[in-house]
Amino acid sequence: MTESRPPLPPPTGPRSPAGSIALVVRWLAPLSGLLTVLFADTAGAAVMMLVCLATTIMWRARLPAALEVTTNLVLLVAAWSSVFLLYERLAHWDLVVHCAATAVLAELAFRALERWGRLRAPSAVAHVTVVTGLGAVLALLWEFVEFAGYALVDPRVEVGYLDTMGDLAAGCVGSLVIGALGYWARQREGTPARVPAGAAEETR
Repeated sequence: MTESRPPLPPPTGPRSPAGSIALVVRWLAPLSGLLTVLFADTAGAAVMMLVCLATTIMWRARLPAALEVTTNLVLLVAAWSSVFLLYERLAHWDLVVHCAATAVLAELAFRALERWGRLRAPSAVAHVTVVTGLGAVLALLWEFVEFAGYALVDPRVEVGYLDTMGDLAAGCVGSLVIGALGYWARQREGTPARVPAGAAEETR
């Protein structure tokens, strides 16, 4: 039996307004990468290269334009904040970035699992719970990366018990909020979650 697929997101080609915005934002990543290679240090350039990789993945995944643009902009802000040392200069700025970046990446991971057919159509509680769980895992991985950056790349990276716990809490809170917003947006779009073929067979 043919597996049903969720409807594709609205057209986001260069001819549509959403596509034009998404295209501009996509090009901001390689432009930022070039600028950091020319004028920043190695650590800043490496961070921006990761943003370029994420931008390419999101482009190929054909995400909804709003999610793609928001995720790209948040990641660019996070990367440029590292280049300009805003985490050291602005109190609690790292918590704001952790909250926002973990949130959009958690929703992105949720959409990816849907597209790969790994999730049944979730209820509101299940949607929020899964996104929050994904955010907690991503926040934990982020802390490992931060420690690796401190130990191997730049000792100015702030690590410590209070910093780590605050970052984890901010990531979980952001993921909880975007889980609720993501479910609300899905209901407005009228887009059901993807149901694996095996699950569809079991219901017959």
